[in-house]
Amino acid sequence: MASLSEEQRQAVLDAARRPGATRNGVARETGVSEGSVTAICTAAGVSFDRSLTEAAVRARVIDLKAARLGVASSMLDDVQVARQRMHGAEDNRAFLDGAKAVAALAGTHVRLAAFDKDDSVGVDAAKSMLGNLAVALGAAASADEEASNGAVG
Repeated sequence: MASLSEEQRQAVLDAARRPGATRNGVARETGVSEGSVTAICTAAGVSFDRSLTEAAVRARVIDLKAARLGVASSMLDDVQVARQRMHGAEDNRAFLDGAKAVAALAGTHVRLAAFDKDDSVGVDAAKSMLGNLAVALGAAASADEEASNGAVG
């Protein structure tokens, strides 16, 4: 980091503290490198609003999931083509090559489809089961306590 004057450091901090400020924007505005802006702000405990970046990342994740699902779907079409070629093979070697292609394509489809599997249903079911178990244990403990109190009294 080049030696910066106190005025430059203060200009960086003032710019960084404005609502909606970004590191790159502060660097452009002040003429200070991005790395220096980061170092100055980190040392001063100033952080940038990352909500726009987070929203962009979420959108990109959704786009990539859609792309993977599209590829997984097209893999099924490829499996059909490979099966047709396999069954139309003239000799055992061509049949086995086709079978390997079918297995590879089907396996790729399964892995792609499983990659984005939403297992929140399983998590919710487990939470529900544990909640029901806690209620049942509480009821059993209460019944046991009432039985103990009844026997003593």
